[in-house]
Amino acid sequence: MERRRVLYTVNRMDVGGSQTHLVQVLRLLDRRRFDPVLCCLSGKGALLETAGETGAIVVNVGLGRLKSPAALGPVWRLANFMRRERIDIVHNYLLRANLVGTLAARAARVPLVLTSKRGCHQRRGLELASARLSNRLADCVTTNAKAVREFVHDREGCPLEKMVVIPSGIDTDRFAPLAAGDYRTRLGLTPEQRVVGIVTRMRVRKGVEEFLRAMATVRQQVPSAVAVVVGEVDPDPSLSALIRELGLAGHIHLLGRRADVPEVLSAMDLFVLSSHDEGMSNAILEAMAMEKPVVATDVGGTGEVVQPGRTGLLVPPRDPAALAQAMTQILTAPRDTAAAMGARGRAVVVDGFSARAMVHQMEDLYTHLLEARGLGHPARAPLEAAQ
Repeated sequence: MERRRVLYTVNRMDVGGSQTHLVQVLRLLDRRRFDPVLCCLSGKGALLETAGETGAIVVNVGLGRLKSPAALGPVWRLANFMRRERIDIVHNYLLRANLVGTLAARAARVPLVLTSKRGCHQRRGLELASARLSNRLADCVTTNAKAVREFVHDREGCPLEKMVVIPSGIDTDRFAPLAAGDYRTRLGLTPEQRVVGIVTRMRVRKGVEEFLRAMATVRQQVPSAVAVVVGEVDPDPSLSALIRELGLAGHIHLLGRRADVPEVLSAMDLFVLSSHDEGMSNAILEAMAMEKPVVATDVGGTGEVVQPGRTGLLVPPRDPAALAQAMTQILTAPRDTAAAMGARGRAVVVDGFSARAMVHQMEDLYTHLLEARGLGHPARAPLEAAQ
């Protein structure tokens, strides 16, 4: 069977949900059927090396500011690369790549062009116009949650029949309950403390301040509770002042970016998602796969994963009081109750949100769309780097 050549485009490969998703796709895509290539438009990002380790070809076209006339050069180079390598499928990720990759693919007459939507982000002005244009030019728009599909239909006018929902998936082998270990000790925590954690890469949209305010309230009922924040949250002067104001100094651990996230999650008693908006959060899927009960804001596709009262609790966004109440409810419940929530959470993720299931759905979608168009395959030459 001749392999179909698939080019994925993204602007940057920073640590984030969409980029982690792409690494999973590159790793798991069936090499008997597909030949994956990643184009990182800017050539920047901490996950570029990880992407290369999947065995996929990784290229870049040196895209800088999109609004500059100089952006036409990288777009043209990308189109030439697609044409020269006779790419069958282009699948674009996130706003900038959705536009640039789709324009280049149409210029190169690529047979099948997809864009992706992975969050409920309000777009205005040129961003909204770019989103609508890339939606119009694509053959299909993939979303990672039903809520995202509805949002894009309502806000960007994309027809529902043009969109396909493929839920996010995570590595359920890597994110699985670990045998007892000294994970807490390694983080400077004690067995007696009740550990509540979040994993995030941005402060405002992920509701870090609301989480801290909720923690201050929780500690009034659960004095042994401590907060763990994993990700790129720096203790700048305003955040440090808030921590002091809330009386959380000495009761919060800012761990920064970690490579041992399963071990860190294993040290937690409760996982919290305090986001203002989401598509489908990889972090919450990972925590549930680790059998952690969760408290989450009811945004985006979170309600498609969390089953209130069974795997965790849902609360409104931007509401520290409601967040604190739900966190306290789980922390003061019998340990068996929280453990049962965690076990049911893992079952939900394994059944419906594994990375392998996600990639299988993507493969089937590509095949279906190509066959619906009666598209065949030209002979293949070895891949070359973009010039």
